[in-house]
Formats: sequence, C-alpha cells, structure tokens
Amino acid sequence: MINRKDLADGIRFAGQRAAAAATYTKNWDHQLAHQWTSRDAFVHLASSGGGAARLVPMLSGGALSGVTVGQVAAMNAQSIGQMADTSREEVIQAIIDGQNASATFIESFDEVALARTVTLGGYEMPLAEIVAQIWIHHTLAHAYEASARWPIQ
Repeated sequence: MINRKDLADGIRFAGQRAAAAATYTKNWDHQLAHQWTSRDAFVHLASSGGGAARLVPMLSGGALSGVTVGQVAAMNAQSIGQMADTSREEVIQAIIDGQNASATFIESFDEVALARTVTLGGYEMPLAEIVAQIWIHHTLAHAYEASARWPIQ
C-alpha cells in the first residue's frame, strides 16, 4: 500500500504535471475522443483537484458506493460549466492549488485510516490506494488525454 508521504507527494506531483501539460497544450479547443475538449479536461481537473477534503470522508463511509456513472457525468458537466469564464491561467493555477490542498488534507490522516479497506464500485482496496487512483492516476490520465497529439505530425 502507498504510504501517506508518498501519497501526498504523488498528489502534488500529479498536479504539477497536469499544470505543465495545460501550459504547453496550444489548442484547448481540441476535440477529444468523447464529448470533452482539452479545455474541458483541464477544467475538470481544476474543479476536482481540491476535492479530497469533501470526498475522502464519503469514500471512507461508503456514501459514494451508490453513485452511478450518469450521476458522475452530470456532476462533471456542471462543474465544467461553472468554470466556463475562467481564464487559462486561472485554470492552471486551480489545478496546482487544488492538488496541493488535497495533498495537505491527506497528510492529516494516520496510516491506520489510510490502510482501512474501502469498497467503491469495482474497487476493494485500502483507502490510500483509492485516493491514489483518484488524485494521482485520474489526474495524470486526463492531463495526458488533454495534451497528447498522436500521431506526432
């Protein structure tokens, strides 16, 4: 299991890498393989990066187990829409600030709490590993998707 220090460091790292990808992505209107554009993906990261203080207690208590994919999609669309007038620079800063806030929140946990097994959808793993899935893997996946331009031309 990932320990608290590595988890917090990883969350901060993911935010910095996502911000770098956003900085160097020239076309934020690039259509991705689904309904989002690059901008939408970066705005999603900006709006969700700081959510650990709100979501981790719900993960721990099982409150998110009944949330459907459709509900998540609706929440994502709403949060993206709420940031429609946010500048590129503000989005990039929000990614960094949000990830840093989530890392700081995680640093307040003890290792026993992070090791507790949580079930969420198809996941059954320690809380720390689910947090890593959401605030590290998810962040890097969206940043890659939003910034990658394959094949290289």
